[in-house]
Amino acid sequence: MGTVLVVDTDPDTRSRVESAIANAGNTVLVVSSLGDAFDTIGEGGIDVVVVDSYDPRVGVADLARKLDALPDAPPLVLVSRSPHAPEISARIGVAAFVAKPLDVAELVAAIQRLLGEVRPVRVVETAVDDDPSAPVRQVR
Repeated sequence: MGTVLVVDTDPDTRSRVESAIANAGNTVLVVSSLGDAFDTIGEGGIDVVVVDSYDPRVGVADLARKLDALPDAPPLVLVSRSPHAPEISARIGVAAFVAKPLDVAELVAAIQRLLGEVRPVRVVETAVDDDPSAPVRQVR
């Protein structure tokens, strides 16, 4: 199984989603803001990120851009009732979209599918010891 980060501002929904994902055998971390989400993802070890967003035009695209810059970015699942969400999901490259009203079984199935996929890892070249003249090493 995997580690799933859930970003949701509503305590009732957070609790229901957290329980369903944990019952499927996953470790669940929960935050209530997109800023906290990026900080948590930056610490590593996150396999899937679920964002339950009122309006995906506010902040989710920024999170997707930040994730795209990471060498091993976890896939993003967007949950929303916004009529703009499917289009925005496709435009920002989310791995899965789940419409509201939320069916937690559908969400868990999307997460399990993503956990079973092999993710490509981007090679990032960095200078050793932050010295631009030092030899470059590849980090996977």
